[in-house]
Amino acid sequence: MIREFEEKDFTLVNNLLNIFNYNLNNSSFDNDFLRILIYEEDIIKGVLVYQYLYDRIEIDYIIVDIEYRNLGIATKLLNFIENKYKNIDNITLEVRESNISAINFYIKNGFKEVAKRKNYYNDEDAILMIKNLGE
Repeated sequence: MIREFEEKDFTLVNNLLNIFNYNLNNSSFDNDFLRILIYEEDIIKGVLVYQYLYDRIEIDYIIVDIEYRNLGIATKLLNFIENKYKNIDNITLEVRESNISAINFYIKNGFKEVAKRKNYYNDEDAILMIKNLGE
């Protein structure tokens, strides 16, 4: 089941996001554009954090618990936002240059590399990727 984030999810979601050294806090919710989806089957197996910005979406993080990877959960989360927001022009994201499995996942799901962002992660470059919709 895919659903919107609820306050009761706070600790479990942060446990998954810790992999990225990222945590939600109360100030995270002062952002009117921030959205969080949960993939749950008795327990939270995956999370997608994104910004809905009028006519586009920017993905901040997709994380699937290591025990549940390669089961299509990330694809289901991605498909969910594409189906939910029929009016968006594109989806963008940055990914670490060394994260080959994520890059391959995004390419498989229709994203293309459009630029490199030097030292985006301080210690590493990022690849900016985009998926144009409605083409």
